[in-house]
Amino acid sequence: MVYRGKEKPSLEIILTDGQQNAFVPQYTTLDEIKGFVTITPHVETKIDQILVTFEGFVRTYVEKVGTASATSGRTEGFREIFRLTQPISEGTTSASGKMEAGKPLTVPFEFAVPIEALPRYCEHPVENEAIHRAHLQLPPTLGDPLTAVWGKSMKDDMAPDMTIVSYCVRARLASGYDDKNRRWIWIADLSRKVRVVPAVPEHPPLAVLDGKQDDYRLRKEKSIKKGTFQKKFGTLVMESAQPPSLHLPPLRTENPGPVTTMAKIKLRFEPASPEDQPPKLSSLVIKLKVATFFATKPMCDIPKRSSDFHYSSDRGLYVESLPLSSRCVEAVAWAKHTPPPTPPDRDFPEHPIIGSSIPAPSEFYKEGQEYYTARILAPITLPGTVEGNTNHKVFLPTFHTCLLARVYALDLHLTCRTPSASITMPEMHLKLPIQVSAAPSSDARPNISEGEARAIARREAVESHPGNVALPSPAGYAFKPYSGGYFTDE
Repeated sequence: MVYRGKEKPSLEIILTDGQQNAFVPQYTTLDEIKGFVTITPHVETKIDQILVTFEGFVRTYVEKVGTASATSGRTEGFREIFRLTQPISEGTTSASGKMEAGKPLTVPFEFAVPIEALPRYCEHPVENEAIHRAHLQLPPTLGDPLTAVWGKSMKDDMAPDMTIVSYCVRARLASGYDDKNRRWIWIADLSRKVRVVPAVPEHPPLAVLDGKQDDYRLRKEKSIKKGTFQKKFGTLVMESAQPPSLHLPPLRTENPGPVTTMAKIKLRFEPASPEDQPPKLSSLVIKLKVATFFATKPMCDIPKRSSDFHYSSDRGLYVESLPLSSRCVEAVAWAKHTPPPTPPDRDFPEHPIIGSSIPAPSEFYKEGQEYYTARILAPITLPGTVEGNTNHKVFLPTFHTCLLARVYALDLHLTCRTPSASITMPEMHLKLPIQVSAAPSSDARPNISEGEARAIARREAVESHPGNVALPSPAGYAFKPYSGGYFTDE
């Protein structure tokens, strides 16, 4: 039988986990999504299949731009992240499968946001196993203006129209089976979108190649002149490193505080002569670059250079630049250093070690020459996370998937004043990678088996009473105290 118009059953998805009346239901890793589907037939309806799923997908497209119509068009990419199916208990419907008109049926469901996708989600060739593991991490909801929220207000997630990551709870009803095409005949279909922002821990700093094979620059050297046509009076070195991540608070936090971190900038000035003094620092301008890399074919590596995504028929890049701060740094003082003489038995210069507060010498530095150093601490705060801020942006954690990636970078612009008046002021520019991480939900608990629970209990007992506790051993195993934990006799 074919059901048309008002003859089709009505579906309603109701959440019972406290988010039914939420502006947008929001979940993070290991959060439970609970609720039920109400099915209300308007005529007597035969139901052969009830399918309730929690699913997510990534969709991208790239417009081909060419002078000829044959080279124009669009390439598309699609990837299903996962599809979790709610088991339907036997006896939910009558033995005949028929439902009476006006008599609703309730089907409960319960899902948990997984930690990662299944390995089959990323089966294409990649550069190394670390990229494969990164591609399996769930991407956050992106590209849908109806699900981009911060607190109770709608925001802009700075994603281009060519990208979308969507999650939903979906209910479908089938009446009959198409043997020729081997598929169910669906007569009702309803989805309820939810926003998913997975918990993302802070990762180790990127291995930056300093502009040679990537877009970042952690160090800059520049010759400083007293005027436009005057001689050089010294070399200025500006150096920094990737700062700690910007850590987003847990979802559904009532009054989230500002999201902040700190960038440390190290300066070194090497005068051309002992009479030359370091330049006076003027201002420090900081901007945040938000880059969304997307492709219609799976990426085998983490995006490094934006130029690789320009003028391509199957990949693209969208960048937004957000001003963070502009501050005067004239009060920063220089400290003078007089290196000790080099011992006669050593024929190489003594350079500062990595991680030192003093930058390494420039290529023009002469051994034993005096130099000056200074340090600037620059607080970084995400716009829109401060109370009273009217910025309509929402920030997502850094992620890399097969078709899509979100990357952040800090642009640091430092200007200084030379001793003589000049039309232009010397400027130094650094570009640092920075990660945006996300905190897990405070009440999220992993679903573990009874055996795993017993193993955790044994480990906690050992850690609380090391070497002095005797635990019952499972059959076939004899646990003995050991300084590093427990081991088994074979």
